[in-house]
Amino acid sequence: MNYLKYCRTCCVLLLLISCVVLNGCMKGQYSPATETNHALSLQNDDKTISYSKKLDTLVKKLHIVNDENKDSDTRQNKLEEFTQELNLLLNEPESVEMKDEELVEKFDNNLTILTKSFPLKSGQLNVRVMNYRAPKTVTGTIGDKYTFIQWWSSKQLVHAQMIENGGPELTTDFVVRDSDQGIQLWLGGYVSIYHPDPVFVDLWELSGQKWTEKSINVGKIKLPDAWELNEDIDELILENRQHDSMSIEVLDHGDGFFINSDDSEQNLIIEFSKSGEVRINSEYSTALNTHSERQSFELIQEEYSKNGIVIKYPQIIKLKDIAKQKSLNKILKADALEGLQNYADSNAGVHVEIDYEIKRENERFLSVQYTGIHYVKDAAYPTHMFYTTNLDMKQASRIRLRDLVKVEKPFIELIKSGKITAVQPEQQGLIGDFTKDDLIQLLTNADVTKGSLAEVEMESFSYFTNDSLGMSVPMAHVVGDHAEYEIRFAQIPENIRQNEELWSELSSVEDQSVSTVGGEKLNTDQYEIEESQSFQTTFEGFGKVRFVSTYGYSEGFRKFFFFLLDGQGHMLYPFPDFYGNREWVARYGGVEAVAFKDVNKDGLKDVIIIAKVDNGIHGPGRVDQFPIADIYFQKKNKTFTTLSALDEALNDQEHNQTIKDVIQYVSKQRINVN
Repeated sequence: MNYLKYCRTCCVLLLLISCVVLNGCMKGQYSPATETNHALSLQNDDKTISYSKKLDTLVKKLHIVNDENKDSDTRQNKLEEFTQELNLLLNEPESVEMKDEELVEKFDNNLTILTKSFPLKSGQLNVRVMNYRAPKTVTGTIGDKYTFIQWWSSKQLVHAQMIENGGPELTTDFVVRDSDQGIQLWLGGYVSIYHPDPVFVDLWELSGQKWTEKSINVGKIKLPDAWELNEDIDELILENRQHDSMSIEVLDHGDGFFINSDDSEQNLIIEFSKSGEVRINSEYSTALNTHSERQSFELIQEEYSKNGIVIKYPQIIKLKDIAKQKSLNKILKADALEGLQNYADSNAGVHVEIDYEIKRENERFLSVQYTGIHYVKDAAYPTHMFYTTNLDMKQASRIRLRDLVKVEKPFIELIKSGKITAVQPEQQGLIGDFTKDDLIQLLTNADVTKGSLAEVEMESFSYFTNDSLGMSVPMAHVVGDHAEYEIRFAQIPENIRQNEELWSELSSVEDQSVSTVGGEKLNTDQYEIEESQSFQTTFEGFGKVRFVSTYGYSEGFRKFFFFLLDGQGHMLYPFPDFYGNREWVARYGGVEAVAFKDVNKDGLKDVIIIAKVDNGIHGPGRVDQFPIADIYFQKKNKTFTTLSALDEALNDQEHNQTIKDVIQYVSKQRINVN
C-alpha cells in the first residue's frame, strides 16, 4: 500500500515536471525569435538615429566654423572635423536618400551639390559632386574649397571620397563615361581665386573603389591666339586674353565641355576621345571660324575610320527643327564619305586622311571645305584631295556653283580677266591654261561628285566665305593636284548672279563693309603689324574679320593705326585717328591692350584700346611712356567714332590703366552715338 502510494506520488511529480518542461519548450520556440526581431528593430532604429544624429552634429560643427565670435583655433579644429566627418557621412547609404536641395538646405546653403546618373557597360552609376568653401576668416584665403565625390550603383553600395582639400577650383559640371582606361570622371568649373573666372578641366579615373587624378594628354591641342592655357598642373586652366568672365557647360553629346566668354564670339569646344586624347575644336567655335555669323545651331566633329581610311566631318546639333537637322547631317556625312564604297570593305592598300575647315557658318549658309591625301599602295606619290559641301540651312539642301552664278561666257571672261585671286599665290597664272570651253564644262558640273575617289580628284568644287566665292579646279600633280581661286562677291555683276533671294543674304554683310575702303590690301611697307595685339573677331555689319594694330609714320613720327581686314588681308575699314596720336608718338611705347565689348549697351560691339605713348625725344626733355586709352564706338551705319570729351576725361582722370578701369568708368556714363 505504501508502495502504491509512493508510485502514485511519483507519477504526479513526473506529470508536473513534464508540464513545466513542455511549457518551457513552447516558450523556447517563441521567445528567441521574438527577442531577435526585437533586437533587429532596435538596431535599425539605432542606425537611423545614428545617421540623423551625425547629420545634426555636422550642422552644429558648421555653425561653429562660421561663427566669427569663436576663436580661430576652435573654428579651425571644427573645420577639420567637419570636412572629415562629412566625407564619412557620405559613405553611408542613408545619405543618398536625401535629394540635393534637401542637403543644401540642411547645411544652410553652404554646399553646392550636383547629382547625375550615367548608363555604363557595367550598369547604372550615380555620381554626386559636392563643393564646400571654407570661410576666409578661418583659412585666411579665398581659395580654400573642398570637393567630395559620392558614387553608388545601388543604395547598398555607396562610396565617397574627398578629392580636393584647400584648392581654389569650384566644380560646376561633370561628365562620367566608359573609356579604354576604365571609368573616367571629367570635372569642369571655375578657378575663382583668379579674376575674371578662368575655367578648369580635370580628369579622374576610378580604380577599385578610389578615384585617382590623371594627367591630361594635351599633345594635340591647337589653342587659338586669343586663349591662354596653363598646364603646369594635372588639370587644364583656360582663360582668354581679353580678360572677360567665362562660362563652362557640358556638351550635348557628353564627351566634353563648351567654354564661352562674355564676348560671345570667344568660344571653345574641348572634347575627349576614348583614348584619353584632348582636342580643342577652335575651328568649329564661332570665335574662330574663318567666316562666322550669328547662328542657332552648333557643330561637332565625327570621324570615319576603317581599313586605313580616316575622314573627319562635321555634324549639326541643337537645331530646333530636328527633321531638318537629320536631313542636313545626312548630306554632310554622304558628301564627306563620297567614293569610299570602292575601298572601305576591301584590303586594297588604300590610305586616306581627310580633315575639314568651316569656311562660312550662319543661320542660312554652311560651307565646308575638305582637304587631305589619298595614297594607293605601290603608287609613285600620294594625291592631294580637295572637295566641298555647301548647304542652304533654310531649305535643307545643297548649294552648287550653278545655283549662284550663270556659268556662261560672261562669268568665264570675268574669271580670266584677272579679278580672281589664287589662294596659293604661286598658282595665280595657272587658270590661264584652261580654255573657256574647259572652264565652262568644269564649273557647270562643279560640286557634282561622280562616286569614286579617283573621279573626285578630277572634279571642280565651290565654296563661299563671308565676302568671297571660291572655286577649285583640278591641276597636274606637279603643281599641287588642285588650285583654289576666290572672287569677291562685290566683283560679280548682277547679270551673272543666279537666285536673287540667296544673293540677298549671301552678300549683305560683305557689301556694307567693302564699300568703306574699296578692298585694297593693307600696305605692310607702310604699316608694321603688331601681331600680339591683332585678333580675329566678329562685328555687326562686317562678320568675321581680323582686327590689326599697326605702327605707321606720320610726318616722320611713329604712331598708332588700326584696321579691319578680311581673310585675304584686304582692308575693310580704317579706324579714326587714335586719341594718343594727337600730341604724342610711339617711339618707346606700344599697344598694351585691346578689347571688343559693347561698352554703351546699344547692341553693337565697340573697341577699347590702351597704348603707351611718349614725346619721341631721346635725351634731355624726354617724357617716359605712359598709357592713353581710346574707345571706338560702333554706329548703326557700321562705322566707328570716338568722343573727344570722353577721351579727354578718361585720360585726364587716369581711368586708363586697364581695360577694366575703362569699362567701369564708361559704364557710368550715358553714351549715344546714333
